[in-house]
Amino acid sequence: MQHYNDDKNKAGAKVLFMLVQMVVLAMVYIIIYTSFVAVGYAIEEYGISPVMYFPVFMALVIFPILLYKYRQMFNAGKMLAAFIWMMATASLTIVLLYVYVAQITG
Repeated sequence: MQHYNDDKNKAGAKVLFMLVQMVVLAMVYIIIYTSFVAVGYAIEEYGISPVMYFPVFMALVIFPILLYKYRQMFNAGKMLAAFIWMMATASLTIVLLYVYVAQITG
């Protein structure tokens, strides 16, 4: 008779979470790239300062750090909270970049 071992399920959940993180990172980076292009367009078109790249650059730097923290949270056993925080942060980043770009381009 075999005994149930939850280690295989935890390992599979970790792999699945990492795959979801990679997909979310790719989606957010697509939006960040688009924001860089839009800010470049706004700089050329409206003559605004190149400092306007700064919020987009900060999103580029901070988002992977947050994903790392959420992976630590996931590995600590707070799996649902890590998933919710990851998706919420990704959504908030996308919305804030959209609002920022919409505001500076007109």
